[in-house]
Amino acid sequence: MSQDKLRGSLVTRADNDLDRLAAPPARSAGEDGRSGEAVPRPRKGAQPSNRAPHKYMEDEEGPCRVLRWAVDSLDLTYQGEISDRMWERLASLKETAQSEQEAEQAKAQISIGNHLFAVAGHGRGRFRFVLTDERFFIQVSKGKGLPLAYGQISSEYLTSVGVEAAASDLRYVVNSLGRVDGDEHVSRVDPCVDLVPLVPVDSWNVRQWITRAHSKACYWTAGDRFSGWRMGIRGAVQSRFYDKVLEIVEESHKTYLFDLWAAQGWKPDDPVWRQEFQVKRAALKELGIDSVAQLLSNLGALWSYLTQDWLRLAQLSIEDSNRSRWPNDPLWDVVSGVNWSDMPQPTLTRIRSSGVPRDEQLFTGFPGYIASLMAREGITDWSEGLGEALKQADSFHRLQGRSLARYVEQKASAKGRLLSTINNRIGNLEDKERIHREADEYRRARDGEDE
Repeated sequence: MSQDKLRGSLVTRADNDLDRLAAPPARSAGEDGRSGEAVPRPRKGAQPSNRAPHKYMEDEEGPCRVLRWAVDSLDLTYQGEISDRMWERLASLKETAQSEQEAEQAKAQISIGNHLFAVAGHGRGRFRFVLTDERFFIQVSKGKGLPLAYGQISSEYLTSVGVEAAASDLRYVVNSLGRVDGDEHVSRVDPCVDLVPLVPVDSWNVRQWITRAHSKACYWTAGDRFSGWRMGIRGAVQSRFYDKVLEIVEESHKTYLFDLWAAQGWKPDDPVWRQEFQVKRAALKELGIDSVAQLLSNLGALWSYLTQDWLRLAQLSIEDSNRSRWPNDPLWDVVSGVNWSDMPQPTLTRIRSSGVPRDEQLFTGFPGYIASLMAREGITDWSEGLGEALKQADSFHRLQGRSLARYVEQKASAKGRLLSTINNRIGNLEDKERIHREADEYRRARDGEDE
């Protein structure tokens, strides 16, 4: 949840004054809390619990209905070394992206497999290059002292094809950069469950969250709408329980989730809350999870650790000061009990870049500008107003030494580069010469000819 839009109204530690005032005296650290955020290895062979049904139907009683569970975010790193040829190529494209001419910037693209990446005019941290498309955000280094690549897979792509296929696709891209040593390493994973609560979630007491985390926080919008809880801020493991519909409308705009939920019986008036964990490499390493294969074979055990050992929502008991004995809230039994060996198959068919303008932006902004010009010129007829707008816009741009059509085409090329929707290098002479040169070098190396 964005700190800009959602303001924290309560931040508390397990042993602070507010916690002591909210309920009977807290138990000692040895009863159910641990100092620090050490992450013990999960119990060997731990399996996801099946004590709760996967979802409640509308005509059944229960604390919630589960709509879906999935891996929402996945970051992978690769050790190795970039090839000299790819280094030179990316350096040239990065320089192109830094051009003062927008038409030149639009050519800062590279095709790898079925991906059309925009090459940024800047690096990120110690990584020299940044490649982006609608599926991946990849940071690339020389590979000496740093990982060769750090790749982030978009949640929409994970929803579309699943973890295994998305990771395989990313591996293909990274292999094209140079030499890759060994398996990928999982740097971050965010498993989540989307649910419709049939009980109020804004009445929970802070003490009901029993966690290994140092901190707990709950949030409201500026309009006093309760928006969620967050545990372990900045830790190796973090938890967020938040209003997903609100987050989609105000921040992420991932409206494709509405269709996925609707397929499971969701209706637009139903509230949807998400329980999501963020697990970083330090914690994953202690849990014995390194590669994607290890992650997939241990998702159930990981979820059991997160929802049984690291965090749980308990029923408040004023008679028993030992919170480790408090039973789980029934809603948490459902959350903890999802079966990760039976994760729903991907059903999303279209992947859209997160930067693609939405219909409401395009089709309210464009008519809005026309309406402003019509008001300025005293025009009330739409056809007359549209024609006048095009005429005046063309006149304006011709005074700048270009036509309106050329200006719009250049803008489309530039935006198409950033959205990976337009290949501005088709027919590029430099690319044709490079392809012929590389093919000739390959032929001579194959035939054993001297260069």
